[in-house]
Amino acid sequence: MTDPRPHHYRFVHRELARQVLEFGPRVATPAPDGGSLLPVVTRIWDDLGRTLPPEERLPAHGLDCRHLSVDGHPMLLVTLPTPVGATEAHFAAAVHPRGSRTVRYVTLEHAFSPFDGSPGTVLGEWTAESHLNHGQGPSPVAELFAASVAGLVTPKKRGLWRR
Repeated sequence: MTDPRPHHYRFVHRELARQVLEFGPRVATPAPDGGSLLPVVTRIWDDLGRTLPPEERLPAHGLDCRHLSVDGHPMLLVTLPTPVGATEAHFAAAVHPRGSRTVRYVTLEHAFSPFDGSPGTVLGEWTAESHLNHGQGPSPVAELFAASVAGLVTPKKRGLWRR
């Protein structure tokens, strides 16, 4: 198992999480002019890099983002540079669940099986208070992650006799 690289880890789990939770639902909603948030996301990546020793800085190669709507939930999907270490992320999403006043920040983290060391993923979430582990995630494919995020934030339907 490989330890996470500081630049990658801090960007996903600290800086981007903080920005998303601070700015709220407007991050998940496209601007009226259709402008991309990629320059802002790249600036956050680069600014963080400048605080690290040169040997810990990573290029932004592979960093991307786009707005989409999955099952009626507006979402900013961020693609990260290819993860290497455990807990580095393939993707992060700022999602504004339909009918909610808040935004949720969900990650698809690179992981290794504790049994045989094989690679996999974990669906994680940062709140203002803590990190949540939602268990095994999908294959690191953007559409599969977006569908998993939508499934996570969609209220579960209850049976006919349950309240």
